[in-house]
Amino acid sequence: MKRKTLLLEADIIQQIKSAFNLNQIEITELMTQAKRYDPKGTGYVSKNEVDDIMRDLKLLGNEKMIAKFKEELKTYDGKQLELKQICDLYCKLKNYQQQLEDEETITQEYIDAFVALGGQPDRSGYVQKQTIIDIIQKEFELKIDLESFLGDFQGNQLEFEDFCQLFENAGEDAKSFITSFSQAKRNNTDFTVRFKDFEKWEKTAM
Repeated sequence: MKRKTLLLEADIIQQIKSAFNLNQIEITELMTQAKRYDPKGTGYVSKNEVDDIMRDLKLLGNEKMIAKFKEELKTYDGKQLELKQICDLYCKLKNYQQQLEDEETITQEYIDAFVALGGQPDRSGYVQKQTIIDIIQKEFELKIDLESFLGDFQGNQLEFEDFCQLFENAGEDAKSFITSFSQAKRNNTDFTVRFKDFEKWEKTAM
């Protein structure tokens, strides 16, 4: 009986590996959690207990993750989930969590750059348009068409939302400007690096 169980588990693991981008540690943890809430070995876990599994796996740490969990749980029919469905849900939540972390990182980089150029950490205040132009031309030596870069913006000061939109619309070179300012601020150093030097640093850091 034990050998049969081991063979069955090995088959399940192989199916999960084929269906999902999960490593062995994740699969083992998911199977352990599923067994914990399925002591009779029925192969199913009640929907009412799936949230405990995801919470134990550190995927329900904030309101956005909880809302995403509830949204995804509704897409599965019935009152129970089998292991493959639990794995599928886990992958969706994990990917969403990474998306939120990436968005948070990007937002923080914009805040850092905004503050470095004269704005406030709470996103209030503003940055002078001329300051941005001077930095781009003198510090970064970026070959950006400033008229295209500034677009229809007519004012002399940019609030946080305008500041973000400006660089979002300006391409990857301009976004590197944001990343390097953020890096300089986190290292508590004055910003003196040229764009070509930042490119070298970025390649060696990867």
